[in-house]
Amino acid sequence: MTQEQFQNKFESWFALVTNFLKEHDQKYNQIRPIKKNEGKRYIKIVVGTSAWAFIDKENGDILKPASWAAPAKHARGNIFDDHNGMRYLTPYGPSYLR
Repeated sequence: MTQEQFQNKFESWFALVTNFLKEHDQKYNQIRPIKKNEGKRYIKIVVGTSAWAFIDKENGDILKPASWAAPAKHARGNIFDDHNGMRYLTPYGPSYLR
């Protein structure tokens, strides 16, 4: 996977997530800004004032935040999977592991 392939897939995934979250926010008459902050290894997705998810730039794994600055250990999906990484996402972030 090249950097360009990752970037293209990430941008399409980010558009899906943005639409998903905006639809949810419209139901409840709220507006939460959605942005991405790129670091060395992870891209942090920030919704409102909270870390919503981390994306591993090496393999596309979607990680739940353990804190504002760090992801939890185990992946909750991948932006390259059959569901475009949307299967285990909720309006409040990636699902807990069961």
